[in-house]
Amino acid sequence: MRDNDAISLTIAGRLHRDWTRWSIDSDLFTPADAWQVGLGIPAAKLPEWLRPWAPVEVRIGDALALTGRIDAIRRTIRKDALELTLSGRDGAAVLLDCSAPIKTQRDVTVEEVCASMVRPLGVDRIDVRAGGAPLKKVSVEPGMTAWEALERAAGASGLWPWFAPDGTLRVAAPDYSRPADAELVCAFDGARNNVLSVEYETDISRRYSEVTVLGQSVGTEDDEAHNAISARAWDALAWFSRPLVRDEGHVDSIAMAKTRAKKILSDSVFEYRTITVEVHGHRTDSGALWEPGMHVRLRVEGLCETDNLLARRTLRAGREGRTTTLTLKPWGLWLPDTARAPKKRKKRGSDDDDEWGLD
Repeated sequence: MRDNDAISLTIAGRLHRDWTRWSIDSDLFTPADAWQVGLGIPAAKLPEWLRPWAPVEVRIGDALALTGRIDAIRRTIRKDALELTLSGRDGAAVLLDCSAPIKTQRDVTVEEVCASMVRPLGVDRIDVRAGGAPLKKVSVEPGMTAWEALERAAGASGLWPWFAPDGTLRVAAPDYSRPADAELVCAFDGARNNVLSVEYETDISRRYSEVTVLGQSVGTEDDEAHNAISARAWDALAWFSRPLVRDEGHVDSIAMAKTRAKKILSDSVFEYRTITVEVHGHRTDSGALWEPGMHVRLRVEGLCETDNLLARRTLRAGREGRTTTLTLKPWGLWLPDTARAPKKRKKRGSDDDDEWGLD
């Protein structure tokens, strides 16, 4: 019988199976998804092609989980065993580690900016789902990594970069019209339970009641420079006073400053609640491999009933069996101004944690 959750690695075009332990981490908000596999080996000598920087495709069953390269190879020698451990990251690793070309660009689209920053480092598959006006000025400063430059350019258009399992760099916003990909239940009677554990945390240390953004624009032949741009956004549901003033440097207009203020505020609410769930296996009940960006509904009797964005998932296997750890964040709050199907506005006094009051 075929194991649908067995892991396989294609290394430099050669397929390898039967790893005894593995961990594959994928996080929307942490660049360079990491993977690690290990097994006992009968000999200390390795083939010449098995070396750091070798290209790798990681699959769970038939599903492609990650495309990247080997970072490190570790061999452990004991009295009674030889062990081999391979570890690496996805296509974002080279952008995170290496510098972007130093340049200043004016009146360029997000697509043009992304291509100029990542293609010199070997990233050729790029999918930018963006619109809007060109960026007036994009600068890459000395010492800035390619990922930092890419993240700044994408953020100016209300987008976010990440790598898909097939190795494509995507720069886009979430689709909140997406139906639920999975439903997780934890009830006292145990009848429909499909989770091993749930951890629900609220933390106010990074949440603000209001955000003010200050900045200035750069003058061009057609427009005058403005050195006192200011905009504010506030959380209408805040039961506390925690103001934040942020100097964002260059902003093109009051509208852009307002967008940045709302983004910082929505991020702070987004960070306020984190739910961590552990489940059996590596797939949803419908058979899909767990993947960041999924829409997950969670019902925990006596605690919550929420719609969530799957922000991070870690696949693990070893002697204890195969499990997946899911990190869930509030649905509808990440990049709310550029996403499809924006969230509803919560009314004061509502007990539904899935709606928030950002203005």
